[in-house]
Amino acid sequence: MNLLTEMILINRKPARKIKPKVKGYRGKEPFLKIGEMIPWDSFLERDYIRLADFDLEVNMIYAQDEKITYLYNGKVRNHFPDFKVITNDNQVWIVEVKPNAFVNDEENQKKYLAGRAFCEERGWTYIVVTEDDIRPGFLQQNLSLLRGLGAEDVSDETLDFVKMQLEKSNECTIGHLRMFCMNLSEEDYYASVYQLIYFQELYCDLILQPITNDSVIKIKE
Repeated sequence: MNLLTEMILINRKPARKIKPKVKGYRGKEPFLKIGEMIPWDSFLERDYIRLADFDLEVNMIYAQDEKITYLYNGKVRNHFPDFKVITNDNQVWIVEVKPNAFVNDEENQKKYLAGRAFCEERGWTYIVVTEDDIRPGFLQQNLSLLRGLGAEDVSDETLDFVKMQLEKSNECTIGHLRMFCMNLSEEDYYASVYQLIYFQELYCDLILQPITNDSVIKIKE
């Protein structure tokens, strides 16, 4: 992380003051790319942070960073979209996380229209995401596993060794590859494999099934 990025993170404040939540859940989730804790107001928002962290296009994310005003039933209302996402090529996504059950509510539709107009004026993109986008199949279950073991400190030499062994066959199961990495401890081996999958240097289907020793991995093209 460069000095300018650090200064931005230190000085940046959300558009809305986040107060203690009376009902439901609230917390912070680590965004591993920048080493920051990102606040969330629901488990669905937490899972979106994990998804954004896994997305190779995403560089940074901020919680409730913009205020958008709109008119509803004759009154001016404020809309604080859940996240502002900055991509590696400096595109800006304003992201509203909404459960399917509430996507089509009349007031929410007004929010979305105001959000799209707000973003169009700035050359940004307004996105509404639901559990269908955030939680397909076993993705979140697998990301939780990868973020745990895949964040362990592993040397570059160990990571390169695991990749080199896989390159010999190009594709095999996690359990089978273990046979060629017996000089590594169990902890180092699985931490290496999970880290390589998490940072997408190895391909593994994370949606159709949970990660196990029978999961097929291969060098990502």
